[in-house]
Amino acid sequence: MQEHNRIGVIDIGSNSVHLVVAEYHDENDYFSVIDDAKVNVRLGEGMTRTGCLDPERIEVGIDTMKIYRRMIDAYQIGQVIATATAAVRKAKNGDEFVRRAKEEAGIDINVIPGEQEAMYDYLGVVNTIDIKDGLLMDIGGGSTELVLIQNREKKAGVSLPFGAVDLAEKFNLTDKPKKSDLEKLHVFLEGAFSQYPLLAEAKGYPVIGVGGTIRNMGRIHRRMIDYPLEIAQNYRMSRKDVKTVCEKTAAMDYQERKNIKGLSKARADIFIGASQAVMEIMGAIDSDQLIISKAGLRDGLLYESIGYGEGDLIPEVFEYSLVNTARQLDVNCIHAYQVYRISRKLFNELAPIHGLPLSRTLDKSLRTAAMLHDSGIKIQYSNHQLHSFYLILNAGINGLTHEEMLIAAFSALNHRTGKKVQVDAEYARMLTKQDLNIIDVFSSILQIAEYLDRDMDGVVRDVNCVISDDAVTLNVLSQEHSVFTDMILDECGKKFNRVFKHTLNLENEIVK
Repeated sequence: MQEHNRIGVIDIGSNSVHLVVAEYHDENDYFSVIDDAKVNVRLGEGMTRTGCLDPERIEVGIDTMKIYRRMIDAYQIGQVIATATAAVRKAKNGDEFVRRAKEEAGIDINVIPGEQEAMYDYLGVVNTIDIKDGLLMDIGGGSTELVLIQNREKKAGVSLPFGAVDLAEKFNLTDKPKKSDLEKLHVFLEGAFSQYPLLAEAKGYPVIGVGGTIRNMGRIHRRMIDYPLEIAQNYRMSRKDVKTVCEKTAAMDYQERKNIKGLSKARADIFIGASQAVMEIMGAIDSDQLIISKAGLRDGLLYESIGYGEGDLIPEVFEYSLVNTARQLDVNCIHAYQVYRISRKLFNELAPIHGLPLSRTLDKSLRTAAMLHDSGIKIQYSNHQLHSFYLILNAGINGLTHEEMLIAAFSALNHRTGKKVQVDAEYARMLTKQDLNIIDVFSSILQIAEYLDRDMDGVVRDVNCVISDDAVTLNVLSQEHSVFTDMILDECGKKFNRVFKHTLNLENEIVK
């Protein structure tokens, strides 16, 4: 029986307290999150006036720790990592909360400095988003972390002593803000950000956003444009998009913001200052793109605990995540890789007639479709390509843009049919005419590749194509003959002719 090591990570922030439970499989070097609990404790509420944690907030926090203790016991978690950030770090009575959590819930809390918080944010982001350069921004309830990332390395990091709760209280932003208060906010933010030289080095970089405020910004924008995918990770907004969200929410009072689609009701009173800070930082470095990261401090702690800390990052984010996903879904990886290998060779061989270069972007989509084309079998074999489509879109594969993910999902969906790609209206505006052509090409060669390894024994050594004016002869070199090879012309020929405008012929040579 395979051993499973469960790790619990507790993140005690100024606004919310999270517990993430992950299961790490040593034998295969992959992990999966099996639970993620969140309570809006608001430990940092009122601290700008008193400098202390409010007694009522402490009680809610300790009750939360007790609940998490019961969950930890129920999951039989072997390793628990609990960290507290800005609220507990800044509070005069923060030690009281730490002591009571230990005595009443049996949880040891490590209060980390802001620079360490920034480092864990960096680890969470750089191990889950395929990006080389950027300015990471994590605006929490009681602090704001900035990290300069160049060539995936953390070049500099700072922690600013204010966050969403502080800004809301300091500038009277909990209800509809006055114009004068917004002006004071921007003067304050401009002055605060101008103190740090790392911003000058980040000129033109995308801002990589971490934290609840920024995830809510993305969700509001997706609702505004009726975006078809409910995926926070790697969602991208222009500076104009960010400005639109900021202006729309700043024009509302508290009750109106509570009803805006995409904004958490628990964050409606602290959203304005934090969202304006994001817009300010984008202006400060002349950035035109906000990339939203669902991963942050909790994920950084988790990755470090399994060996992917600073200096030992996941080498290839996409590859690690794809293989991780395939293993979780019990995919036959040997067969899936053979399908990918053959598909890639067919794509390159047929380049003269489809005219598409195999860029890294296209290769990631093709690899995802090939590796997960059978993943839907995990749910049900009948019509499993429908389930594969859903799983590819919802499995949380890191390193893919939403467009790359959608191309992969539709390619897997269409690999068992000869019909022209049909795209639901909700997805149509995300895909160009060329994208549909790519899906057609990918699904056609996936269909052929799957038949060539239908025996699942890897007998096909190589394939090559001889292209004439109106036909393609597919030469298959295999260790032995397969009846499935004979079926390719009947099952795949019509679609191939439609997609490539060439008749498909096949020759099979047995090699030893």
